[in-house]
Amino acid sequence: MIGIVVMSHGGLAEGLVSASEVIMGPAQQVRTLSLRREGSVDELSSDFERVVNEVDTGDGVIVLCDLFGGSPCNVASMGLRSARNYHLVSGANLPMLIEAINSRDEGLSPAALAQRCVESSHEGIRHINELLAQA
Repeated sequence: MIGIVVMSHGGLAEGLVSASEVIMGPAQQVRTLSLRREGSVDELSSDFERVVNEVDTGDGVIVLCDLFGGSPCNVASMGLRSARNYHLVSGANLPMLIEAINSRDEGLSPAALAQRCVESSHEGIRHINELLAQA
């Protein structure tokens, strides 16, 4: 099973996972990491290695981060140069996380699952006023 790590500033990661659990129930091999106001990037970096190892059973890991170019995303980006089997997707949101959890048992590679998460995220963003105006 592909592991999932959700990274964010503040408590967003925990909130996303909590919301997904309300909808789907608890999921296995899902962890969160947050950069808190009182925390440091160095602490986040060491925690990142530990958490990725916790969820990696050999099938790879998907890392969802909140903000491209933000410290959590940058910390995760640093490991991409190694031979680690994880894929990093920025712009984490609830549809993306639900897609990752639902689709990871379909035999997809981590790269294919990451792409599916991006597509699902885009599909979940709508301007409702425009949709209603077209109806």
